[in-house]
Amino acid sequence: MMKFTQEQLDYLASPLDQHVYLKACPGSGKTEVVAAMVARIVQGWSRSPSGIAVLTFSNSATDELRNRIHKYLGEPIGMPHMIATFDSFVLNRLVASIASEITGYTGKEGDFRIRILDKTADIYRTRKSICDRWISACKYDYDLGAARFVFSTGERSLDNQLNAAIDQETFKDLIATKKRLWKGGFATFGDIDMLALKAFKDKKFDAYYSRIARRFPLVIVDECQDLSAEQLRIVEHLTEFGIKFHFIGDLNQSIYGFRRSNPDKVTELMGKLKFEPYELKTNWRSGQDIVDLCTKILGGERISGNPDIASEQPRILEYKACPSELLPTIRAMTQAYTNVVLVARGHTTLQRLRNGETFEGIELLAVACIGASTGNLKDIKDSLRTFAKWLANKLELEVTKVGPYCPIVMESRLAWRKFIHESLKFMVANGAGNSDQTWSAWVRTAKLAIRQLPDQPFVPMELRDVLDGLRGLNLVARKGQGGKPVTVRVVSQEMLEGLPDTLRYETIHQVKGETHDVTVVVSSQQPGVHQSHWQDWLRDRGSEAARFAYVASSRPQHMLIWAVKKLKAEDRPVLAQLGFEVP
Repeated sequence: MMKFTQEQLDYLASPLDQHVYLKACPGSGKTEVVAAMVARIVQGWSRSPSGIAVLTFSNSATDELRNRIHKYLGEPIGMPHMIATFDSFVLNRLVASIASEITGYTGKEGDFRIRILDKTADIYRTRKSICDRWISACKYDYDLGAARFVFSTGERSLDNQLNAAIDQETFKDLIATKKRLWKGGFATFGDIDMLALKAFKDKKFDAYYSRIARRFPLVIVDECQDLSAEQLRIVEHLTEFGIKFHFIGDLNQSIYGFRRSNPDKVTELMGKLKFEPYELKTNWRSGQDIVDLCTKILGGERISGNPDIASEQPRILEYKACPSELLPTIRAMTQAYTNVVLVARGHTTLQRLRNGETFEGIELLAVACIGASTGNLKDIKDSLRTFAKWLANKLELEVTKVGPYCPIVMESRLAWRKFIHESLKFMVANGAGNSDQTWSAWVRTAKLAIRQLPDQPFVPMELRDVLDGLRGLNLVARKGQGGKPVTVRVVSQEMLEGLPDTLRYETIHQVKGETHDVTVVVSSQQPGVHQSHWQDWLRDRGSEAARFAYVASSRPQHMLIWAVKKLKAEDRPVLAQLGFEVP
């Protein structure tokens, strides 16, 4: 058990009958403090059958918090308390029991449960055409923050056209189409928050939500900066029934804009509800020089670093054409450390870092398919990870650090693993596991199989839109390799895969919450592309791009490096003033 500081003890003694916000800077021991707080509450709880709900935003975060609480309690947390994701709490506690009344669904053979459909489902179309299309109710959601419908048909250009083509009559038709979907007993995941908000407006459900409030008088929300506009509105409604909330997090680490999270809206709600503030202002993870640099990225009050960690000035490394040029230098500089992580905004930059100018993804796919065909359990396990890695790189998926390479859109890691396993079985069954052929022949076989993958019945709902990019995928053999046997290159690649390497390559979303010995933050070559260039990070302190840099740069204990393309003369003072040692 950790020894708590006065800041941490102050929060542990905070009231349970008031709204509370614990602002926790990186490295402040937030998760440990939350676990200790929950354990303290559970041990002194005397209001059964009421309990507390502890909500996170991913299954991995839920598992981690559950394990930490177990450590303090000496046993798993159980009834009447619960730990869950925010999404599952809304679905199972706020919507499921009254779904038929909200939607008007009359049930089927006594079953009134609402059925969740994927966005690819093509049912309940609009009565009127929009851009010469009749759009399924599954292919759009209402964005409460932007106060408009947002389309997700799987065709980006069409989505842009549709989003710009909504007049008053179209708006009414979209609402009516959604209502028909719900009345039929269906909804998408994106509809669930809206159904909850719809129910809150109907006074006949007040008694139901009053019971929910008595059942869970206190709700703790970890990583509160990830709350969407719809979820914030749900929180506000629940407070009207008497639920008290503890928000835990750091608004400066809000990097999930694609989920429609907005730290300004979280601040606005906390002000409106008069949340009592507490703060953890010491970063026990990093030395002072790293902490100071992170503070300058966003501005604000100075944070204290760990005085027991030698403070080392962050460094700039420059590459001429490709970030992979720096790998020998990075390895030489960091050989005294074991946990060295190279971080980039997206997979494209990471791929260039690992492979240089030459793309070698085709070998990874071959290794995965051929390894899966051997029947050896170790080969199959390695193949699952390799195929997941290839797929994540090819489709530029934002993934978690578990799964393996599990996309953040997947709620279940088990479902992701099952999908990878079934995909490899499909590839092998269609000839991609046969190494007794030339590269040209193997590529033709693998290309036909991979293009059919999105249409297979084992594809999870969450991935159907994502996998559309495989339909027209063109695989090619490496230059000069077409007539050579596959086995020659595959054996070599397997040997390479087995070589020890102290470096790990991850996206910024993957490393959120981690602690490293050394973090190398890799900038793309040009600004303005996916907020992945260092100039994007420093342009606006209030932007999500700045928060990307803040999250990535606050991971290391000992050494922070930014890897950037060759700097212009006017750029050097900018980075030096930020706190870097610039060549």
